[in-house]
Amino acid sequence: MGNTGVASAKLAHAPAYNPSLLSQAHEDDDFALLFPQIGVSVADEEEMIDEAEAISDDIFPEFEDIVGDSSSGLEFNIDELNDSISRFETTLNGLSGNPNAISDLTDANNDLKTKLTAVGNDLGALNSSTNDLTKSLRNISGSPLTAKLGVGGALAIPGKSFAAAVSVQGSANVSALANFSDKDLELLGAYVPAAQEYVTAADNLTDAVDTALANSNDPTELANQLNSLDADALLNVANGYTSNTTIDGNPVIANGELSNAASDPDLSSNVQIVAVSVIDAGISLSREFDIVGEKIAIGITPKIQKISTFHYADEIDGFDEVEADDIEDTREDYSQINLDIGASYRFGSEGNWVAGVVAKNLLGGEFDYAETQVQPKDSDGNPNGVPYTLEGGSVSLDPQFRAGLAYTSDWINLAADLDLMENDPVAFENPTQFASIGAELDVFSTLQLRAGYRTNLSVSNAEVVSVGLGISPFGVHLDIAAMANPSNPEKEAGVALETGFYF
Repeated sequence: MGNTGVASAKLAHAPAYNPSLLSQAHEDDDFALLFPQIGVSVADEEEMIDEAEAISDDIFPEFEDIVGDSSSGLEFNIDELNDSISRFETTLNGLSGNPNAISDLTDANNDLKTKLTAVGNDLGALNSSTNDLTKSLRNISGSPLTAKLGVGGALAIPGKSFAAAVSVQGSANVSALANFSDKDLELLGAYVPAAQEYVTAADNLTDAVDTALANSNDPTELANQLNSLDADALLNVANGYTSNTTIDGNPVIANGELSNAASDPDLSSNVQIVAVSVIDAGISLSREFDIVGEKIAIGITPKIQKISTFHYADEIDGFDEVEADDIEDTREDYSQINLDIGASYRFGSEGNWVAGVVAKNLLGGEFDYAETQVQPKDSDGNPNGVPYTLEGGSVSLDPQFRAGLAYTSDWINLAADLDLMENDPVAFENPTQFASIGAELDVFSTLQLRAGYRTNLSVSNAEVVSVGLGISPFGVHLDIAAMANPSNPEKEAGVALETGFYF
């Protein structure tokens, strides 16, 4: 029902939504047991998974092929260009006394032009691939991926004058973020300018030879013309070109070849994961009070909380499955006492309406997560480089305030809930302020059909619709539910299952 419950939760659900609802039960309700209750949801707010898969499966492999394909890539064609320049230099140095000098130099110059064309073609493909890769990395940089897992159980004894419940709830919130590093931006932006420098310098050499060939048919005079050129750039080409464009302070092209850093690129952009788990063990107490002539139920849930934080990171290039032990190594544990307080009021001529308000985690809390070490890896996932550290931080368990309104009859149940203030995110995801509505059709107290809608008022396009089914013969309840973003299920989706016994 859209995760409503502040005014509509029944019996054993009351500790999780509003403890005062224990005193809003029907007179013939004796006790209720809820176990287990399990729910999981994943929110990919900016479609990070799809973009990351595209980078891993298509875009980065294409980039690597263009740069380093053994038979046709940029590295191969630059090597071919360098070999052509070496042959050209040999021909140039042997012009005097060579009866075939004009023909040999013309052939060498034409071969050099052919090799330049091959490198130029690579530059067009490389420029397009670099733009695609940079765009994709920018798209996922700062885009959060969140996952939530919840489990719970409760035993409740309702009553007007006194009601109590014992509950255990556990939740795990995982928040992941991809960070596009400045180093990778420098790396990806260096190839085309460096290769273009080489092409331009080699073009200048072929142009000079074309001019000399056009002005002389005598090998000795041709040699004198070429030797008289004041062309440092030409000498740089002939002696093994070294680019002015650098990666991490080192030339992209050194001695006519791609440097090691350029020929086997490693991305240093990383994926960072922050997780927090909270286990609550609480005792809920509730009773109905007469306040200015109105029956108002008030409930409290003092609880012990165990909070654990985790912090993990790995580089995108060579990213592998996350090992549970690696995450566990960053675990930080905390314990504290906290408190939920709720109130509810039943009204209407037949008492079908309930208004409720709840304050959860009133004592709040802030909990640190540790710094984590990142081991650079090559594209095969093998350690490759000096590890570095990402700083730790903290997550907050702030008080949450929520209000609700519900209508209940034998056949129809309606509910609406609203967060009264914005809630901070666990780590990287968006803040939340949820507004929810839900409806239930109860057929002979045996079959329940449910639907709901929830939106996040803090951001746009954050709607979720839910559907549910309940089967409850003879007080035994089995409930299942599913939820998803209606326009794009990959943006957010979840499922829930619970069993209970109501008597």
